[in-house]
Amino acid sequence: MRALHFSLILILLMSIAGCGGTGTPAPTVEPIPTPQGVYEQPTSVITPPAATSASATAAGADLAQGQRVYEMKCISCHGDKAEGMPGKGKNLVSLAATVQEFEDILRTGAKGRLGSEHLFGSSQISPSGVQNLYAYIQSLKK
Repeated sequence: MRALHFSLILILLMSIAGCGGTGTPAPTVEPIPTPQGVYEQPTSVITPPAATSASATAAGADLAQGQRVYEMKCISCHGDKAEGMPGKGKNLVSLAATVQEFEDILRTGAKGRLGSEHLFGSSQISPSGVQNLYAYIQSLKK
């Protein structure tokens, strides 16, 4: 009797396993919402009062805003005029970097080679904030 029950259960399980393909609905795929651009997030580092046209340069960079960012984030290690400070930060006036290389330094610490002090990340400074800071440092060379 026990063998008969076992055989019936086995046959029942095999028939159920063979039927599953046609009655099972296909899984639905819902789109994943994409986040807003990471640079659209305001931060205290780059949110200035309205810039005046007098402080904007012809290239579109705002030197006054670049100076504010420099004074808030960079001056303690790189000095008043970006001349560098022994044991703290390099001379930025003599830095020969493109704006893209400069942005890499700000966002990743040159992919970790410069330590974590430079890590603005992807949302701590906007592309225009990078341009403003870069232009301000470049203006110190004059």
